[in-house]
Amino acid sequence: MSQQQADQIPISAVMHTHTHCATAQQSVGELVALFVDKGISAAPVVDDHGKPIGFVSKTDIVRELKGQRPAERPARDTQVQPWWDADRLAHLQVGEIMTPTLYTFSPATSVADATAAMAFEGIHHLPVVEEESGKLVGMLSALDVLDWIARNAGYTPADGMHGRVFERSP
Repeated sequence: MSQQQADQIPISAVMHTHTHCATAQQSVGELVALFVDKGISAAPVVDDHGKPIGFVSKTDIVRELKGQRPAERPARDTQVQPWWDADRLAHLQVGEIMTPTLYTFSPATSVADATAAMAFEGIHHLPVVEEESGKLVGMLSALDVLDWIARNAGYTPADGMHGRVFERSP
C-alpha cells in the first residue's frame, strides 16, 4: 500500500457495514452477551434514531468492574474476582459505563485520515455516519485497516494447515 492509495481510498471501501450496536438503556450483562455471541470487543451506542451517542468496549466494562474511571490509575494492582460478573453486571446499564463522546467520520473520509485519527487519539474503532442524517452506516476498526493493507500487499488468508495462516500471491 502506498501513501497515495491511503489518501485516495475512502473508508467506505474498507469498513464493515454490518454493525452491532448497543443502547444506553441496555444492561451491561446483555452487552457482554453481545460481545461474546458476535465475537466483537466494542460497539457504538445509538439513540432511537440510529445516531451514535457514545461508544462502549470491553475496556469500559473492566474499568467499571475495577472501580476505575479512564483518567484514574489504581494505587496498586487489583484483580477482577471470579464473583464479579452476575451481580455487578445485572445492575449496570450501558449508559453508565459508555464513553459519551466519540469521533465519527463520513464514508468519504480517506483511509489515511482515519488511521491518523486512530493512531493519534488512541482509538481502535471509528463509527462511520451518513453526513446528512448522522445515522450510523458502518464501523472501521484497526483490524479492518490492517486487513486492507495486507490484501493490498498481495497477502491472502491461508487454510491454516502446516502452521500457515497467510500466503502471498506471486
